[in-house]
Amino acid sequence: MLKHTLLYMVAFALPGLLGFFSFSIYTRLLTPSEYGVYSVGASMAFLIGNISYGWIRFSIARFQAEAHETNFVPFALICFAVTTLFVAPIVVGGGILVSGEASVVVLAILAMAIAQALFEITQEMRRARHQSGAFARTTIGRSLLSFSISVTLAFLYARGSMLLIGIAAGFAVMALTFFAAQGQGSAARSGDQNPLETRHIRRFLRYGMPLALSGLVFSGNSTLVRLLVGGVLGAEAVGHFGAALDVTSQLCGILAGSVTSIMGPLAIAAYRRGGAAEAQRELRSGVVLFLGILMPALAGVAVVAHPFAEVISGAAFEGTVGALLPLLALSRGLNVFAQYYLHLGFQLVEKPIRQVVCGGATLVTNILLNLVLTRYFGLMGAVWALVISDLVGVVVSFILLRPVFAMPLPARPIGLIVITTAAMALSCALLQEAMRGASAMTHLAATIPTGILVYASLGYVLDIGSVRSKNMIVRGIDAALKRFR
Repeated sequence: MLKHTLLYMVAFALPGLLGFFSFSIYTRLLTPSEYGVYSVGASMAFLIGNISYGWIRFSIARFQAEAHETNFVPFALICFAVTTLFVAPIVVGGGILVSGEASVVVLAILAMAIAQALFEITQEMRRARHQSGAFARTTIGRSLLSFSISVTLAFLYARGSMLLIGIAAGFAVMALTFFAAQGQGSAARSGDQNPLETRHIRRFLRYGMPLALSGLVFSGNSTLVRLLVGGVLGAEAVGHFGAALDVTSQLCGILAGSVTSIMGPLAIAAYRRGGAAEAQRELRSGVVLFLGILMPALAGVAVVAHPFAEVISGAAFEGTVGALLPLLALSRGLNVFAQYYLHLGFQLVEKPIRQVVCGGATLVTNILLNLVLTRYFGLMGAVWALVISDLVGVVVSFILLRPVFAMPLPARPIGLIVITTAAMALSCALLQEAMRGASAMTHLAATIPTGILVYASLGYVLDIGSVRSKNMIVRGIDAALKRFR
């Protein structure tokens, strides 16, 4: 699992670094209002894509991982095309009703929703087949392409809608390369893969269709909070809030996606082979790796929030982003723990409605709290609404999982991760205090290596996840490099 995780981490981390760099450029070239257009537009595109196409991606993740010998690509492409024929007129028509015309922003949102969904479906195919090297190369290529186009457009136009178009172009080009490769290799693979049977189609649709609701409730949560902040506090406030939320969401997505990209398919295959007991064995090692990566990173963000924001954000954003980052790190950590880990249990036992209920509880709590807290406490109220609603989502997930599948949470290694993370955070906080008055870059240059050294040393000494006794790190890096090549 570690070798694939390292590859997926490269696949997510390098684009993530480009994302932070582009974020730094965007917040220097765009006004807070225009960044708000981009942030809300990107969130809307993701919401539309998840509602409309997420069921295809979830079904591919579930059934292609279970049946490697079956080729789901043609059927998935048919589902995508039919869905697009319904979605495009609805989005354009909705834009006309709201704004009186099919504006550039509306068309850019539609283009990004379609292109991102198609790209994610192709990547889900690779992930389900354990093609981590191809996944990494394609993700990095897409990120470089989107970065080049979007930054060029940001320099030329400084408009949020142009950024959406640039990112959409990168998604579209790299998605099409997948299908070009499929066409070239289809003859060679025709004898190795079984045709899709009717029973597969029925299971695909029966499992996937309810997850359209899941796309609404989960993606709607972060989209809705942006819209509520904009409605109550104005366009400039949503730009500030969206910037802080984008940074923390991107960081959590990189870390959680790196582990879940391999943990999910392995757990599904194990469940098919040996049932719940074998799947839980895979998940037990997976959750230690998951939390062992996620917790120290988020604690580190909370400790260095202000110098981090000062370095990566434009002058108009840095104060607000620094103030919001610590609580948003907690919120997004709870969010990805529920969605990327706990909800794997619902996917294993094919209980998508329970997953939808968890998302619905989170969404409703967020709406109710935001209507009150944002009005009286401003941006900090909106962040607290997210934290509380994400905590509710975790609790409801545990309650609904208990009767159908027990997700393992091994107490000893998780306790050691908590202790090690606390020691790392304390050492970094003391160092920050000792460096009071130094520049933001100096703070980061000293604090980040110190935190990594403290956490890695304690993790090695305590043998968290058997990194010392089984020499896991060296073996994992060596295997990952061979697979990437």
